Amino acid sequence: MGILHKVYSWTRQRVPEIYFRAVHASRLFSKRFFTLSVTGHINLDPTFGLDEKRAIDRGNAAPDGRRYSKYHTLDWAEVPPSIKQAIKNYDSVIRMFLGDDYLINDGLVWRNYSIPEQYRGSELFSQHWHYDKVVDFRNIQLFVLLGDVTEDDGPFEFVSNPDEYHILPSVLDRNNQNLTLDIRKLTGKRGDTLLFSTGSTPHRAGIPAEGRYRDIFSIAFFPAYTKIGRSSKDLLSQG
Repeated sequence: MGILHKVYSWTRQRVPEIYFRAVHASRLFSKRFFTLSVTGHINLDPTFGLDEKRAIDRGNAAPDGRRYSKYHTLDWAEVPPSIKQAIKNYDSVIRMFLGDDYLINDGLVWRNYSIPEQYRGSELFSQHWHYDKVVDFRNIQLFVLLGDVTEDDGPFEFVSNPDEYHILPSVLDRNNQNLTLDIRKLTGKRGDTLLFSTGSTPHRAGIPAEGRYRDIFSIAFFPAYTKIGRSSKDLLSQG
């Protein structure tokens, strides 16, 4: 009787625990599209911004032949110390999502201009909803506002409640200009930051109002197996 009682007691306690652990693990495994959205603020050198002499056209040409976005890259040595410190502060979070020796790509400084109404149906600078599928959906970016951004400045927009289990085909195909989901916008002051899962969360560039533009800095992080960028351990140890 003593052995039977022990077996019964073990079964009563352990079987439900094993079952619920298995269900939990299954749900976590099926979450292909994790969402990361962390806001912050840093103090930027007042001289840091778009270098118009280095900037080149970006995106598709409109029917008028013009491109409505420009950018230039920054190597690690050119990235401001305050942004490097922000990356160090987020290092443990990024490692949790991408692995210990994740990679850091070159920095980018972007400027988006207003698009004439008649051209907005064509995607000119990522203003349609999309995922940043590069090698796969596992990549993250840190965005830094390079000026005060309001609704009129075409803020970066992202879905705050995406489906973490199923991809949205229209977003993957970049042919969806509007989504009936909860949307957030990256408005705020110069130096405001957003660490964001660009690979797995629908997002788009807003369109500035006529006569306005929006400047932003971004730097992307990738898993080591993608071979995109340089070792985070090496770069962050340099300061």
